[in-house]
Amino acid sequence: MANSFVHRVSDLAPEERTLVERWLGRAVSQDETISLNAYKPHAAPVGPELESLRQEIVSQAREIGSRQEIREEEADALVDEAFAEIRRKPA
Repeated sequence: MANSFVHRVSDLAPEERTLVERWLGRAVSQDETISLNAYKPHAAPVGPELESLRQEIVSQAREIGSRQEIREEEADALVDEAFAEIRRKPA
C-alpha cells in the first residue's frame, strides 16, 4: 500500500475533491496539487537525546550565523522560538 498520494485537483473525482476540501477547511482551485503522506509517528526525544539534538541545532545555527553578523543571543532566541513552536503543535 502506498504511503503517499500526489494529484492535481483537476484530476480528482468530485467526491475526492470534497473530502480534500473538508480536510483542509477551504476550497481548492483547479490549478493546485494535493499531496498526502501517511506515516507512523515516533515519540518525541527526551533527556540526553533531546539535549544532543538541541546542541546540534545550536551548532548549525552558529555555523549559519557566522556567515552573517548576528549575535549569539539572537541565535539562541531563534532556537528557543523554534522549540516553543514545536511544543505548541499537536502530536
